[in-house]
Amino acid sequence: MDPLLIVIISFGLIFVVTASLGQGLGITRQSVGGPLRAHPQLNVMMLISTFILLPAVLIGLAALLPFTNQVKMAIVVLAICGGAPFVPWLVSLAKGNVSYSVAATDLLLLATFIILPLAVPPLVKALVKGADISAWKVAWPLLMFMLLPLVIGIVIRARSMSLTMALGAWLGPLSLAFLVAHIVLFISYSWADFLSIAGYGQMAFALVFPVIGMLVGWMLSPPYVLSPVPAADPHRGSKVVSMVAVAQQNTGAVICCAIFAFGRYTVAGDMMLLGAIVTILVVMLFMAEIGARFEKKQELAPAAPKAGLLVATQAAEAPSSGGGAAAATAAPAPAPKEQTTPSQSPSQVPQGDN
Repeated sequence: MDPLLIVIISFGLIFVVTASLGQGLGITRQSVGGPLRAHPQLNVMMLISTFILLPAVLIGLAALLPFTNQVKMAIVVLAICGGAPFVPWLVSLAKGNVSYSVAATDLLLLATFIILPLAVPPLVKALVKGADISAWKVAWPLLMFMLLPLVIGIVIRARSMSLTMALGAWLGPLSLAFLVAHIVLFISYSWADFLSIAGYGQMAFALVFPVIGMLVGWMLSPPYVLSPVPAADPHRGSKVVSMVAVAQQNTGAVICCAIFAFGRYTVAGDMMLLGAIVTILVVMLFMAEIGARFEKKQELAPAAPKAGLLVATQAAEAPSSGGGAAAATAAPAPAPKEQTTPSQSPSQVPQGDN
């Protein structure tokens, strides 16, 4: 094997392992159980959106459009990978419900471990005749490089908080650096294959991909857009979580599939990376804009009057509306003086709250 290719694969796998380990360090029973119990209906709708509705739309479009077979393979993988580690950060840009985004990410990740190996082989073979993809080729890299580090991170969090804090400070920047290095080197290594998908409809599809995901996540999160009864609470924070979680693919699962299950299909690997990169950028821009608009709206909203100011205003308006009698009525009665008893000295007199 080419030494440069070995380096590229190593960088990708280091990112997958460190990102999964960092995700595991953030998982506790309270951080997952509480938020999920608070949004039971949205949990179900996100699973349906991520693994049924969105794949049906995207894979259906891929079957109709004149894409190459390897591009269609990549679209199948991109449409089913959920539980991206970037979801909480993207949700924070839009000022959404970050605590729920962590729990939703973990839920979608566990579902991806089960659904991705079972769904990808039959869907790929249905679109591309003769494709050699098996469930085990998809499953074992997920188990080795994602699930195992995830479990190790959970155990470390449960056993040692000091080690958790020390590792957590380094894992984020480290994983991001290896991801950037992997993407740059992989695209440079297969530049000719990358150019074959950089034009025509593939790039447009990569741009539309995350927009469709955000739209599906928004429409299928309570309160529903088509509901005839107006919602009392818009649930903005949880709707932002649904938008990001449904649209964003799990980059680690994409890289595992590109390296192992689709290793000899280099065009498919390039399309997977292209789709993952474009999705992160598009969702990031959308969430940053949504967050900026929300902050501006909060700044422009009139502040509620303070209680003391309201009382003073009412007291000032009382003489003009009710005459001298009203003013006398509104005037507070003088507080009674404290009486000292023979058994109390002046220093023992009870003092009022200051």
